[in-house]
Amino acid sequence: MAQNIISLLQSLLNDNLLGKISGLLGENKSGVTSAVGSALPSILLGLMQKGSEPNGAASLIKMLQEGKHDGGILDNLGNVLGGGTASKDFISSGKNLFGSLFGDKAGGITDLIAAASGISKNASSSLLGMLAPIVMGFLGKTLKAQGGLNLTGLTNLLLGQKEFIKPALPSGLTQLMGIPNLDSLGRQAVQTAQAAAAPAKKIWPWIALIIAAVVVFFWWRSCSTQEVAQKAADTAKQATIAAQSAADKAAEATKQAADKAAEAAKQAASTVQDTAGKVADQARDAWAALGKFFSKKLPSGVELNIPELGVENKLIAFIEDAQRPVDEKLWFSFDRLTFETGKATLKPESQEQLKNIAEILKAYPNVAIKLGGYTDNTGDPQANLRLSQQRADAVMADLVKLGVDAGRMKAEGYGQEHPVADNSTEEGRAKNRRIDIRVVSK
Repeated sequence: MAQNIISLLQSLLNDNLLGKISGLLGENKSGVTSAVGSALPSILLGLMQKGSEPNGAASLIKMLQEGKHDGGILDNLGNVLGGGTASKDFISSGKNLFGSLFGDKAGGITDLIAAASGISKNASSSLLGMLAPIVMGFLGKTLKAQGGLNLTGLTNLLLGQKEFIKPALPSGLTQLMGIPNLDSLGRQAVQTAQAAAAPAKKIWPWIALIIAAVVVFFWWRSCSTQEVAQKAADTAKQATIAAQSAADKAAEATKQAADKAAEAAKQAASTVQDTAGKVADQARDAWAALGKFFSKKLPSGVELNIPELGVENKLIAFIEDAQRPVDEKLWFSFDRLTFETGKATLKPESQEQLKNIAEILKAYPNVAIKLGGYTDNTGDPQANLRLSQQRADAVMADLVKLGVDAGRMKAEGYGQEHPVADNSTEEGRAKNRRIDIRVVSK
């Protein structure tokens, strides 16, 4: 099973390092955390694209070698991100690396990361300059552990990331980079690997002939003419057979690797599609259980169309009930919010409920709330914690856009803590991936 480079790097960039990065960039930690979540898959996608181009993988291998990206930087992040000259030099060289990797697309990627996370474009540029050498160092270290820097190892390593990259990419990146779909990169990489094997198959017979000629020359100096002729013929024949066999084996090995990569990509795409279908079915079932929709008029005069058992109706009832005090343990779960898989990007169908909650908060101006983000227990706990914070922040940001004062709200991610259902079932995990709302004053 392919290792998830995004998750591993997010674990490496712990809260302490994210705090240092935030200080260097002059941005808040939540924005930087969100930017890192978008930047890492973006960099990996760019590397996948470059590796699928003719001679692209060889170019990446050369950059890893000449740049000494062997993973040493991963053990020294505390120093290079600690400020001062070391940090300036690290960011400067990293920007040059990022520019050489992505060329004229570097500026567009920088702008996309800034827009997706809310940090400035200058901060986005510097962040990408930090992350590019970190990603390259991780690739170099991984390949070294797997047997060294080679084209097949690099291609397989990058292709194995498609399943993890897809749900984490910022919106618009594939269009910017001219990638219709990630599967097309897989096909290009396979074709490139096969093309790289073809010259080897052609050149081996020539190498064999040269070896035979050299052997003939030295034997001619020590043997009779008749012996030379016979031995030369035998040697040439043996060398040619051996070379042809070696070429056939090399071609077969490359074909097998390409077939495995293609099959892995196919299986990954099927898994993602099946999972997406199950999640969609679960969402439809959950929404159907919310009861009939009815019209509810707020003190502001705004009328909402909300379900009987939905969070809006529960929230209004609690706010209007003077006999029910604020309770730290009383949370209401949003029931019609959906996010893109593995990301903090709200899907369009979430807007109806967000607008309803915004209208409720504007109708009751004394109410203050706290938003809580949660995940299931699948994957790395620290990565889940970051994702839950990003999602809670995203909901709060949308409510602010809809006219709610940010001073009336707080957002906190709790990761996989406080599950409300059994994580051993898909249905339970779906319930645990949620955003909750708690009234802190009314």
